[in-house]
Amino acid sequence: MTLQKTHWIILGLILACGLILGIAVIGLHLTPWRMYADPSEGHSIATMQGGLDNLILDTEFPKSPVSMSIYKVKIIDRVQDVIVEKALTTKNSTPSADEAPALAEKGLEKYGGLPKDAQLGIVIPNYQYKYNLTTNTVEEQKSVSTQVIYMQMLNGSRVIGGSINLMLGENGEIISIVKTWPAYEYAGEVNIISAEQAYEKLKNSETIDKPLGNIKEGSKISDIRLGYKLTRETNSSLTPIWIFNVTIPPHPGYPPALSDSFRLTVDATKIT
Repeated sequence: MTLQKTHWIILGLILACGLILGIAVIGLHLTPWRMYADPSEGHSIATMQGGLDNLILDTEFPKSPVSMSIYKVKIIDRVQDVIVEKALTTKNSTPSADEAPALAEKGLEKYGGLPKDAQLGIVIPNYQYKYNLTTNTVEEQKSVSTQVIYMQMLNGSRVIGGSINLMLGENGEIISIVKTWPAYEYAGEVNIISAEQAYEKLKNSETIDKPLGNIKEGSKISDIRLGYKLTRETNSSLTPIWIFNVTIPPHPGYPPALSDSFRLTVDATKIT
């Protein structure tokens, strides 16, 4: 007789309030239904096994402008709220990926509404899976929440650090939310380096984000774009950055899911 090993599997969901759902063999597996402009949002750096210079370049270099506008932060609208007893339990059902954005926008009315400079980032129905480790099959799944993330855009560029990250429960209720939404004022222009120059800096590990280990073999740079980095102090300037999205090969033995991804950023300011 073959012993069937069955566990409830959870994979790395961090609730908007900072709660981590995951105890022993119980965890939450993210099954992305639909991905939007920035697939790296909400994904963290996974266990790594190589260096930044081993990353496979799997995209073309975008055209680089000579300069970018810079801004000062005037004020930051912050919201942090969670209904713990609802965030930590399974549900009969949660909104589908198609239903979630409209429900999220309606729920945001009590938090000041959806900002005009917001762009829908990702919509992810989250489930708890009962996974058979012997047969590598999912035997049962239970709804936990539907995650909706909005990104802040400034002149068409992503602001890293400006976002709304919320979870919807039954009937579209917001059961957790973290909102960090700055307002800005124009502060001039600054020359920037090209995407090619930023790539060379990345290969030399001259990144703003420092990976906690080595990169897993087969990881690819799947997207390169300009953006801004938000510092937390009021009246500070946004830092122009090059954003490199890195896609990690799937982890064998887990339920089917989108490959993990993470973000590396390089200071785009040109030193003269």
